[in-house]
Amino acid sequence: MELQRKLRAFRRDRRGAIGILFAMFLMVAMGVCALAIDVGSLYLERRTAQGAADLAAIAAAANIDHAEAAARATLTANGFGSLSTLAVVKGRYEVDRSVAHGLRFRAGGVPHNAVRLNVAFPGETYFSKALFAAPEISVSAMGAVDAHAMFSIGSRLAALRGGVVNGLLGALLGANLSLSVMDYNALVDADVSLADFLSALSTEVGLAAGTYDQLLAADAKAGQVLRATAEAARRGGDTRAAQVLASLAAQTPASVTVPMRTILNLGTLTNTSIGEPHAGLAADVNVMSLVMAAATAANGTRQVSVNLGASVPGLLGLTMDVAIGERAQNSGWVAIGQAGATLRTAQTRIRLLAEVGGSGLLAGVRIRLPVYVEIASAEARLEAVRCGAGARGEAVVAARPAVVRAWIGEINPAGLSSFSSAPPVSYASIVSIPLLSISGKAYAEMSNAQAVPLTFDSDDVARRTVKTAEVRDYLTSLTSSLLRSLDLHVSLIGLGSVGLLTNALLGILAPVTAALDPVLASVLDLVGVHLGEVDVQVHGIRCGNSVLAG
Repeated sequence: MELQRKLRAFRRDRRGAIGILFAMFLMVAMGVCALAIDVGSLYLERRTAQGAADLAAIAAAANIDHAEAAARATLTANGFGSLSTLAVVKGRYEVDRSVAHGLRFRAGGVPHNAVRLNVAFPGETYFSKALFAAPEISVSAMGAVDAHAMFSIGSRLAALRGGVVNGLLGALLGANLSLSVMDYNALVDADVSLADFLSALSTEVGLAAGTYDQLLAADAKAGQVLRATAEAARRGGDTRAAQVLASLAAQTPASVTVPMRTILNLGTLTNTSIGEPHAGLAADVNVMSLVMAAATAANGTRQVSVNLGASVPGLLGLTMDVAIGERAQNSGWVAIGQAGATLRTAQTRIRLLAEVGGSGLLAGVRIRLPVYVEIASAEARLEAVRCGAGARGEAVVAARPAVVRAWIGEINPAGLSSFSSAPPVSYASIVSIPLLSISGKAYAEMSNAQAVPLTFDSDDVARRTVKTAEVRDYLTSLTSSLLRSLDLHVSLIGLGSVGLLTNALLGILAPVTAALDPVLASVLDLVGVHLGEVDVQVHGIRCGNSVLAG
């Protein structure tokens, strides 16, 4: 009874209730504070980890060949050496305003120019670790490098033959040109800013706003391209080249159009607004090379015929048929791009028919020598753009010369521009008179399956250095090589020795090949291809720092 009485008294006693409640709420408050400290600590740790991951992504993009090692070293230096996960994904990041930010990175896209990092590690807790396992913190970051080079292929123009260039360029443009060698040399010696040219071209075609992609999509008239080049030359202070270009534009028919994408490939800069300043467009291009690129693009797959008459010393006559194929899609004469950008020359076919007067046993006889040359596409691929201290940079271009095949023989000129099939080559009639008939055929080839790496530094760009990759077994004189392998068929009725006639014929033709070589080289220089060689020039290297992307 006494116990029950005491219990009832305890239940009715209200003294100290506040203290008990305070003790209970104090325990809850301490738990909440502990949880808040742990959550705040985890949040701060994640923020710190994100900053470290951002730095690691930038370092990995700057050293993309060793991206994982660069990322891990950066994370370790910032106190994140113990990771549960480090995933490094190389890919390609394209700055395209029409694509959502999250879709601009393509994992595995080549050539690599960006890195995406996924980092995970156990978070540090102070109060709740006795009750719960440490949570895992994960962050991601993406870095990209912005390094461009502007380069061209087949841009060798040192010496020009007036008759050859007037005939070929005039035929390509459908004009009857009468420019002098001095006029052409003024174009060879002139350079214009690509930015100035594109700005002037946009004015010519009436596209004041838009992107460079829209500008290149427009088929400009050849006259507009020439006038835009003249305006760019004027802006650069070269009035002589501007005058020649204006004269050339005035002689060009208004109907001739130029598909600009077959000349220029601006790569990632195609989405840049017209007139927007960009360091990648600041490089200079050669005027004569630009004119010839426009002319060959305007002609397309049509072929041209040029009669040089007796303008070549030692020859009674020389006619030339030239067919220039279309360049590969997404290629041009000049490109601005990152590693992986590729240029290819157009397939080219040339038929030369030389005629020379005989001497000795063949005195008074008109001798024919038909030569047919096929040149496939040469290629230049931008392998790497490396950036050093300051504004210095280095570009590596892998160049592969085209396969060249040549014949002494007859082909049907009508099939010259049909690049889907090879025209058959038959024995050529070299001498044909009532009592004597001589026919012959020869074949020679030069090729190189391996690309040759060509390295250009900032000094090469400043000096406008042109570097050449050559076929290893390059033949200094293709036509002379043909002559040495010439298979002759002689049909003779009552006149002397066949052996003496053959020797006499070869003796007469030897100087002919020496006269044809400069003509052939000049024509090939004009259309941007060469026998057993490919020329590459880097016009500018832009080294942007690696930055966060995405």
